[in-house]
Amino acid sequence: MAQALYDYWFVQFDFPDENGKPYKSSGGKMVWNEVLKREIPEGWSARPLFDVASVLYGYPFKTELFTENSSDLPIVRIRDILENTFSAYSREPIHEKYLTHRGDLLIGMDGNFHLNYWHRDGDGVNQRVVRIRSSAPTVSNIQLKLELTPYIKMRETNVTRSTVGHLSDKDFKERYILVAAESAGFNPAKVLDALLDRMTSLVAETQKLAKQRDFLLPLLMNGQVQVKPQGVNYHLSAD
Repeated sequence: MAQALYDYWFVQFDFPDENGKPYKSSGGKMVWNEVLKREIPEGWSARPLFDVASVLYGYPFKTELFTENSSDLPIVRIRDILENTFSAYSREPIHEKYLTHRGDLLIGMDGNFHLNYWHRDGDGVNQRVVRIRSSAPTVSNIQLKLELTPYIKMRETNVTRSTVGHLSDKDFKERYILVAAESAGFNPAKVLDALLDRMTSLVAETQKLAKQRDFLLPLLMNGQVQVKPQGVNYHLSAD
């Protein structure tokens, strides 16, 4: 749904105008944008990524302070981005600016340039992971992901098999984002942010269910739990 809305609003430019009609199809004025080398709606602009988003590179956690204790700070490494999971924790204190917010866009900067939204608050962003968070009123993190993805995937494809690909600060500073005009009738971020909230909530719910499954399945297999039509009955042994 988010992809369909993005294509309709930011590619076809048929977002609802002040009369609720598709802008471009209804004769909305288009103007040439020299940065993007194409026509965009009048009042819209192309602005550098760093002007419309907070861009932060991850913290260089000390590996000797990594733990397997889930009560320590969860660390988001490149390998964790796609599945929204953890493979390490740390007891190292860090500044709160390196902690995630739910809905943040995370991108791995080495190897496979994984990118995904994060589903939790308060996790530590590891070095070589960049955290991107919209700071413009009409720009959603969904839009940022969909506009950055083609470039990221192109860079990934162009890496030779004999080398490891790397993204740099320069890659992000050269990216421009299409910014919708602020108007009373249309704010794409409001709609897309609501979808993003639902998406990240579903990820969190799925992980909670998976954790319950992983706890119950061994008990079911060794007879400590019985499943009946009305639910699950626990019969835990003393040990």
